[in-house]
Amino acid sequence: MAAARRQPAAGTGVLHSPALPVVLILAALAIGVTALLPLIQSSTATSTAGEVRALEAERTDQRARLRALELEIAQLGSLSRIEQEAAARFKMGPPKVQNYIAVDAPAPVARKIPSRYLAQEPHKDSDSPSLFEDIVDWLTP
Repeated sequence: MAAARRQPAAGTGVLHSPALPVVLILAALAIGVTALLPLIQSSTATSTAGEVRALEAERTDQRARLRALELEIAQLGSLSRIEQEAAARFKMGPPKVQNYIAVDAPAPVARKIPSRYLAQEPHKDSDSPSLFEDIVDWLTP
């Protein structure tokens, strides 16, 4: 017997497909995710901006602390404070007798710029002969 095949009707196509609800749900999810992307990006940018502001505030606080410590170092290194500490803690005072020593050598020339920027002075060799002269002297009778 011949099996009767059922032919789809001309108007039933895609609209009556059993996969249509799945396709519609997937499309709705894709549209929803796409709509949420700008929100996610803006919230990420906002949180990053907040972290940047917090780090800038911390840097400002650290700089203020650094300035306070520099001020404290300057105060601790002042001459008047050192004199007070020497007198109080170590019972020191100005010298009772001042001795002067005469030096026969002239004072060194004061340089206006640091020595690392000056040309290197050539090293003066001592009066010893060079290696070549030593070899020549050794070879000649």
